[in-house]
Amino acid sequence: KILKNKKSLLVIISLSVLSVVGFVLFYFTPNFRKSDLFKNSSVENNNDDYIINSLLKSPNGKKFIVSKIDEALSFYDSKKNDINKYNEGNNNNNADFKGLSLFKENTPSNNFIHNKDYFINFFDNKFLMNNAEHINQFYMFIKTNNKQYNSPNEMKERFQVFLQNAHKVNMHNNNKNSLYKKELNRFADLTYHEFKNKYLSLRSSKPLKNSKYLLDQMNYEEVIKKYRGEENFDHAAYDWRLHSGVTPVKDQKNCGSCWAFSSIGSVESQYAIRKNKLITLSEQELVDCSFKNYGCNGGLINNAFEDMIELGGICPDGDYPYVSDAPNLCNIDRCTEKYGIKNYLSVPDNKLKEALRFLGPISISVAVSDDFAFYKEGIFDGECGDQLNHAVMLVGFGMKEIVNPLTKKGEKHYYYIIKNSWGQQWGERGFINIETDESGLMRKCGLGTDAFIPLIE
Repeated sequence: KILKNKKSLLVIISLSVLSVVGFVLFYFTPNFRKSDLFKNSSVENNNDDYIINSLLKSPNGKKFIVSKIDEALSFYDSKKNDINKYNEGNNNNNADFKGLSLFKENTPSNNFIHNKDYFINFFDNKFLMNNAEHINQFYMFIKTNNKQYNSPNEMKERFQVFLQNAHKVNMHNNNKNSLYKKELNRFADLTYHEFKNKYLSLRSSKPLKNSKYLLDQMNYEEVIKKYRGEENFDHAAYDWRLHSGVTPVKDQKNCGSCWAFSSIGSVESQYAIRKNKLITLSEQELVDCSFKNYGCNGGLINNAFEDMIELGGICPDGDYPYVSDAPNLCNIDRCTEKYGIKNYLSVPDNKLKEALRFLGPISISVAVSDDFAFYKEGIFDGECGDQLNHAVMLVGFGMKEIVNPLTKKGEKHYYYIIKNSWGQQWGERGFINIETDESGLMRKCGLGTDAFIPLIE
């Protein structure tokens, strides 16, 4: 039974020992500081990260760490009363992970474990040493993203998922033919099924019958003529971020409210473009008060616009701040000044570039996959989801010439620019570029199947 407990807690002991050992060796062992391990190193490089990585590369360093881990386990064996207390806590899934010593691993590994049947044994020193980089990365991931797990077993399961996702990311980034790069982000400990259920909350769209607020595609030509006139435009590039037409990226956090962020964001853009007002409005008011939608359990873009009009406008988010998935009752009287829309326009899927250029950013649907979830930079040309499941904003389009690694010749690649609602740490500061063609008719991942623009005048 004690052995089983060792396995569960060794991950805590191991990382604590590694950090302490590195600290002690560097600051309190002069002879070790003068050894070849740190030869030619500057004072700036002699930090925990440098020390731990240097130890792991040294056979003697590995043996020393293993001996210290064994010492820690022996000390743990002597504390049977603490073990019994832990057993009681573990049975109730209340393991305490406070005080974990975490350290960075900046060097990506090319040897991620990817066999889902691989047995993870934190008690095995060989396993620990062979997979130290992965363990380091996982704990840095926990620290960076403030992750909390209910038990050692849950942490072990999340570590396995993390390794599988890390392998996929690493394999993709070694493919020189892809136009984009991936990275491990806050979704790295989730399976795609878990990620989909938690974040991809767009409901299936159904045409609204007899809506007095919707200008359908039959009205599109009339509206576009008002704003475009006879003006031509460059189909290669236009970015509303460069024309003060896009407000900062926000984060929906642990709430399936992408529909609210997409619709609110396009309203903010209309006020910036038409009224020269940079405002940030309350997604939380829509989550609480859009009764045609389902709060954190999903919704529809068009329903959001319908309810926005019937509510008489939306409060600034300073008056009605976002609280994610915390329970909140609708309170439309939190502010004295509201920002509303008159109606909203359905954009034909073959007119996306034109509508973008002359009307402004568009609230759209897209079919997201795990490839999309781990996007870092570049032009997304990966796999798509099997159905529309996420609401985002179309804010521009562009073109980039990229050298083909096979032909060694430059090729033009066109893309749409999308504003997401997963925070500025995701993708290219919260944005993603998705491949299209010069005309914009190529709509990867069903992009723009549902496409709406709010009108404020």
